[in-house]
Amino acid sequence: MSISKLSAAEGPEDSAVQNRLTAAGLVLTTLFFAGSFALALNAQSEQRRPFASTFAYLEVALVVGALLAITAITALLACQQCSGSDRTWYRSKRAWFTVANVALYLALSQAMSAGLTELVFGIKERFNADLLAKALASAASVLWIVLLFIAPIHTIRSWWKHFALGERVLVALAYVASLTFLLTTNAAIYVVQDKAPETFLVFLDNLIRQLLQPMMWTDPWTPRPEG
Repeated sequence: MSISKLSAAEGPEDSAVQNRLTAAGLVLTTLFFAGSFALALNAQSEQRRPFASTFAYLEVALVVGALLAITAITALLACQQCSGSDRTWYRSKRAWFTVANVALYLALSQAMSAGLTELVFGIKERFNADLLAKALASAASVLWIVLLFIAPIHTIRSWWKHFALGERVLVALAYVASLTFLLTTNAAIYVVQDKAPETFLVFLDNLIRQLLQPMMWTDPWTPRPEG
Protein backbone atom coordinates (compact mmCIF):
# COMPACT_ATOMS: atom_id res chain seq x y z
CA MET A 1 0.00 0.00 0.00
CA SER A 2 1.42 3.39 -1.01
CA ILE A 3 2.16 6.23 1.38
CA SER A 4 -0.41 8.36 -0.44
CA LYS A 5 -3.14 6.00 0.76
CA LEU A 6 -2.04 6.51 4.36
CA SER A 7 -1.93 10.29 4.09
CA ALA A 8 -5.35 10.46 2.45
CA ALA A 9 -8.28 11.60 4.56
CA GLU A 10 -9.83 8.14 4.63
CA GLY A 11 -6.60 6.56 5.89
CA PRO A 12 -5.38 3.05 4.98
CA GLU A 13 -7.62 0.80 2.94
CA ASP A 14 -9.75 -1.73 4.83
CA SER A 15 -8.09 -4.55 2.88
CA ALA A 16 -4.72 -3.54 4.30
CA VAL A 17 -6.14 -3.59 7.83
CA GLN A 18 -7.65 -7.04 7.24
CA ASN A 19 -4.32 -8.35 5.93
CA ARG A 20 -2.59 -7.21 9.12
CA LEU A 21 -5.29 -8.85 11.23
CA THR A 22 -4.61 -12.12 9.43
CA ALA A 23 -0.85 -11.71 10.02
CA ALA A 24 -1.43 -11.01 13.72
CA GLY A 25 -3.49 -14.19 14.02
CA LEU A 26 -0.71 -16.18 12.38
CA VAL A 27 1.84 -14.72 14.80
CA LEU A 28 -0.30 -15.80 17.77
CA THR A 29 -0.60 -19.29 16.26
CA THR A 30 3.16 -19.48 15.74
CA LEU A 31 3.84 -18.42 19.32
CA PHE A 32 1.68 -21.10 20.90
CA PHE A 33 2.92 -23.72 18.44
CA ALA A 34 6.47 -22.88 19.52
CA GLY A 35 5.57 -23.58 23.14
CA SER A 36 3.99 -26.92 22.27
CA PHE A 37 6.95 -27.84 20.10
CA ALA A 38 9.42 -27.09 22.89
CA LEU A 39 7.44 -29.32 25.26
CA ALA A 40 7.47 -32.14 22.70
CA LEU A 41 11.18 -31.66 22.06
CA ASN A 42 11.93 -31.83 25.77
CA ALA A 43 9.83 -35.00 26.11
CA GLN A 44 11.92 -36.70 23.42
CA SER A 45 15.21 -35.63 24.97
CA GLU A 46 17.42 -38.26 26.59
CA GLN A 47 17.90 -35.91 29.54
CA ARG A 48 14.50 -34.44 30.30
CA ARG A 49 14.50 -31.13 32.10
CA PRO A 50 11.75 -29.52 34.19
CA PHE A 51 9.93 -27.25 31.75
CA ALA A 52 8.92 -24.55 34.24
CA SER A 53 12.48 -23.81 35.35
CA THR A 54 14.49 -24.66 32.23
CA PHE A 55 12.20 -23.03 29.68
CA ALA A 56 11.26 -19.90 31.65
CA TYR A 57 12.86 -17.73 28.96
CA LEU A 58 10.55 -19.37 26.41
CA GLU A 59 7.52 -18.73 28.58
CA VAL A 60 8.45 -15.04 28.79
CA ALA A 61 8.89 -14.85 25.01
CA LEU A 62 5.47 -16.44 24.55
CA VAL A 63 3.76 -14.02 26.95
CA VAL A 64 5.49 -10.92 25.57
CA GLY A 65 4.89 -11.99 21.98
CA ALA A 66 1.24 -12.78 22.65
CA LEU A 67 0.72 -9.41 24.36
CA LEU A 68 2.28 -7.61 21.41
CA ALA A 69 0.20 -9.58 18.91
CA ILE A 70 -2.95 -8.79 20.91
CA THR A 71 -1.88 -5.13 20.98
CA ALA A 72 -1.60 -5.22 17.20
CA ILE A 73 -5.05 -6.79 16.88
CA THR A 74 -6.53 -4.19 19.25
CA ALA A 75 -4.95 -1.34 17.29
CA LEU A 76 -6.25 -2.78 14.02
CA LEU A 77 -9.75 -3.11 15.44
CA ALA A 78 -9.52 0.50 16.62
CA CYS A 79 -8.36 1.36 13.12
CA GLN A 80 -11.51 -0.21 11.69
CA GLN A 81 -13.65 1.86 14.06
CA CYS A 82 -12.15 5.11 12.77
CA SER A 83 -13.93 6.61 9.79
CA GLY A 84 -10.82 8.42 8.58
CA SER A 85 -7.44 9.77 9.59
CA ASP A 86 -8.58 12.52 11.91
CA ARG A 87 -5.69 14.63 13.19
CA THR A 88 -6.86 13.86 16.74
CA TRP A 89 -4.63 10.95 17.75
CA TYR A 90 -7.29 8.69 19.25
CA ARG A 91 -9.44 8.95 16.11
CA SER A 92 -6.59 8.58 13.62
CA LYS A 93 -6.90 5.52 11.43
CA ARG A 94 -3.37 5.83 10.09
CA ALA A 95 -1.87 6.26 13.59
CA TRP A 96 -3.48 3.07 14.93
CA PHE A 97 -2.48 1.29 11.74
CA THR A 98 1.15 2.31 12.30
CA VAL A 99 1.05 1.20 15.95
CA ALA A 100 -0.26 -2.18 14.81
CA ASN A 101 2.54 -2.61 12.27
CA VAL A 102 5.20 -1.78 14.87
CA ALA A 103 3.66 -4.20 17.39
CA LEU A 104 3.61 -6.94 14.74
CA TYR A 105 7.33 -6.56 14.03
CA LEU A 106 8.13 -6.85 17.73
CA ALA A 107 5.78 -9.82 18.16
CA LEU A 108 7.54 -11.57 15.27
CA SER A 109 10.87 -11.17 17.11
CA GLN A 110 9.41 -13.05 20.07
CA ALA A 111 7.94 -15.72 17.83
CA MET A 112 11.40 -16.23 16.35
CA SER A 113 12.98 -16.39 19.81
CA ALA A 114 10.42 -18.87 21.15
CA GLY A 115 10.57 -21.04 18.03
CA LEU A 116 14.29 -21.16 17.28
CA THR A 117 16.18 -20.97 20.58
CA GLU A 118 15.87 -24.65 21.44
CA LEU A 119 16.52 -25.72 17.85
CA VAL A 120 19.79 -23.79 17.61
CA PHE A 121 20.91 -25.01 21.04
CA GLY A 122 19.93 -28.58 20.17
CA ILE A 123 21.94 -28.51 16.94
CA LYS A 124 25.03 -27.53 18.90
CA GLU A 125 24.58 -29.98 21.79
CA ARG A 126 23.08 -33.02 20.12
CA PHE A 127 25.22 -33.00 16.98
CA ASN A 128 28.26 -31.19 18.42
CA ALA A 129 27.98 -28.71 15.54
CA ASP A 130 29.18 -25.54 17.22
CA LEU A 131 30.14 -23.75 14.00
CA LEU A 132 26.79 -24.50 12.35
CA ALA A 133 24.85 -23.39 15.42
CA LYS A 134 26.77 -20.11 15.58
CA ALA A 135 26.19 -19.52 11.86
CA LEU A 136 22.46 -20.00 12.36
CA ALA A 137 22.49 -17.74 15.42
CA SER A 138 24.36 -15.06 13.45
CA ALA A 139 21.77 -15.17 10.68
CA ALA A 140 19.00 -14.93 13.28
CA SER A 141 20.78 -11.95 14.88
CA VAL A 142 20.53 -9.99 11.64
CA LEU A 143 16.79 -10.65 11.49
CA TRP A 144 16.50 -9.84 15.21
CA ILE A 145 17.98 -6.37 14.61
CA VAL A 146 15.68 -5.85 11.63
CA LEU A 147 12.56 -6.79 13.62
CA LEU A 148 13.42 -4.79 16.73
CA PHE A 149 14.88 -1.64 15.21
CA ILE A 150 15.21 -1.28 11.45
CA ALA A 151 11.70 -2.27 10.35
CA PRO A 152 9.75 -0.38 13.08
CA ILE A 153 11.87 2.77 12.76
CA HIS A 154 11.62 2.66 8.97
CA THR A 155 7.84 2.30 9.25
CA ILE A 156 7.52 5.26 11.61
CA ARG A 157 9.99 7.39 9.69
CA SER A 158 8.28 6.75 6.34
CA TRP A 159 4.94 8.00 7.66
CA TRP A 160 6.20 10.60 10.14
CA LYS A 161 5.65 13.66 7.93
CA HIS A 162 1.98 12.76 7.48
CA PHE A 163 1.25 12.75 11.23
CA ALA A 164 0.03 15.57 13.40
CA LEU A 165 1.69 16.13 16.79
CA GLY A 166 -0.69 13.87 18.71
CA GLU A 167 -0.26 11.07 16.19
CA ARG A 168 3.52 11.35 16.43
CA VAL A 169 3.40 11.14 20.22
CA LEU A 170 1.13 8.07 20.11
CA VAL A 171 3.28 6.19 17.60
CA ALA A 172 6.62 7.09 19.22
CA LEU A 173 5.47 6.25 22.75
CA ALA A 174 3.94 2.97 21.60
CA TYR A 175 7.23 1.88 20.01
CA VAL A 176 9.49 3.00 22.86
CA ALA A 177 7.24 1.48 25.54
CA SER A 178 6.84 -1.83 23.67
CA LEU A 179 10.57 -2.14 22.92
CA THR A 180 11.52 -1.29 26.50
CA PHE A 181 9.05 -3.83 27.86
CA LEU A 182 10.37 -6.51 25.49
CA LEU A 183 14.05 -5.95 26.29
CA THR A 184 13.64 -5.57 30.06
CA THR A 185 11.46 -8.65 30.50
CA ASN A 186 13.81 -10.76 28.39
CA ALA A 187 16.81 -9.45 30.32
CA ALA A 188 15.10 -10.14 33.67
CA ILE A 189 14.42 -13.80 32.87
CA TYR A 190 18.00 -14.29 31.68
CA VAL A 191 19.21 -12.99 35.06
CA VAL A 192 16.86 -15.39 36.86
CA GLN A 193 17.85 -18.42 34.79
CA ASP A 194 21.55 -17.67 35.14
CA LYS A 195 20.96 -17.51 38.92
CA ALA A 196 23.06 -14.37 38.86
CA PRO A 197 23.08 -11.76 41.62
CA GLU A 198 20.07 -9.51 41.04
CA THR A 199 22.02 -6.26 40.93
CA PHE A 200 21.61 -3.31 38.59
CA LEU A 201 24.93 -3.96 36.84
CA VAL A 202 24.07 -7.61 36.18
CA PHE A 203 20.65 -6.61 34.86
CA LEU A 204 22.20 -3.89 32.67
CA ASP A 205 24.70 -6.40 31.27
CA ASN A 206 21.89 -8.78 30.34
CA LEU A 207 19.85 -5.90 28.91
CA ILE A 208 22.70 -4.95 26.58
CA ARG A 209 23.20 -8.58 25.58
CA GLN A 210 19.55 -8.76 24.55
CA LEU A 211 20.39 -6.49 21.62
CA LEU A 212 21.95 -9.58 20.05
CA GLN A 213 19.98 -12.24 21.89
CA PRO A 214 20.27 -14.96 19.18
CA MET A 215 24.03 -15.12 19.79
CA MET A 216 23.20 -16.35 23.31
CA TRP A 217 21.06 -19.24 22.08
CA THR A 218 24.04 -21.59 21.83
CA ASP A 219 25.03 -21.12 25.48
CA PRO A 220 23.72 -23.46 28.20
CA TRP A 221 22.27 -22.03 31.39
CA THR A 222 25.20 -21.96 33.79
CA PRO A 223 24.91 -20.18 37.15
CA ARG A 224 27.43 -17.37 37.48
CA PRO A 225 29.73 -17.33 40.50
CA GLU A 226 28.77 -14.70 43.02
CA GLY A 227 31.12 -11.94 43.91
